[in-house]
Amino acid sequence: MNQLSRVFAAIDFSKPARSAFEYALALSKHHGAELVVVQAVPPDQPFGWHARDRRALTAKLRQRAEQSNVEFTDRVQTGDPAEIILLHARSLRPDVIVLGTHQRRGIDRLRMGSVAERVVAKATVPVLLVPRGLPMSTIKPFNHVAVAIDFRHGTNRSVEQALALASEPTDRITLLHVVSRSSSSVPLHLYGYGIVESDDPAIRDARHRLQLAVPVKRHAPTAIDTRVLVGNAATEIGRAIESIGAELLVVGVPKRSVVSRALFGTTAARLLRTIRVPLLAVPDLGASSTHQKSASLQLAA
Repeated sequence: MNQLSRVFAAIDFSKPARSAFEYALALSKHHGAELVVVQAVPPDQPFGWHARDRRALTAKLRQRAEQSNVEFTDRVQTGDPAEIILLHARSLRPDVIVLGTHQRRGIDRLRMGSVAERVVAKATVPVLLVPRGLPMSTIKPFNHVAVAIDFRHGTNRSVEQALALASEPTDRITLLHVVSRSSSSVPLHLYGYGIVESDDPAIRDARHRLQLAVPVKRHAPTAIDTRVLVGNAATEIGRAIESIGAELLVVGVPKRSVVSRALFGTTAARLLRTIRVPLLAVPDLGASSTHQKSASLQLAA
């Protein structure tokens, strides 16, 4: 497995950003990687806006990094937060981008927009999204990783990332696929009975395809389970994560324009607004891309 050499985190004064920094610091410490943090000053504010508070925050983060023997670099720039993050990511070429998310919904989301979703839409490296309200005590190794599989967007890369994350003999990976109710011939009130499910062509085909998604040759002895769900993708995946106790969800993200994502949305975007565990968004770069990083993102204890 490849080791991380550079972890890139976007930081502000919010609580989600604090959790994101702790994850970024843990990654950097485990891999001996450089930790780079960037702070964006809103374009409608002067550069000196909250300068004293910003310097105090940077000093605190630097001290935390030094205590963990992690190389620390900070950058500050005025501009739109999402564009600043993407600009520095293109320049630094990190192995992973770590962001906190406020999980805004409804009118507030439409008015404020989502920096996380905009970054994920254009990023060419995996983006680890840390939801708000995640207790600091939950930062630990990813021993059980769930992977949402739709058989289209970055399936191989998502499974590879999961294998890099959960590589110990006691670790687990669960591949999840959701069959829509319109595709399933099983009445909803009968779903859950093995005999009925085994006769459903859509479920049977999905199970077969999930098995094919499991690499035949892999170095890690990690146990890989498969599970087929029926219903709304975001809803069922969210429920499954809680029921199986997964500590991270890995999803493949198709390369779309921000406009198309805003208009139509994606399962990943909907999960991002409700999920209670970190989400690793793996961009589907296509076979022609030369920037195919599959570094291990396992956290240190």
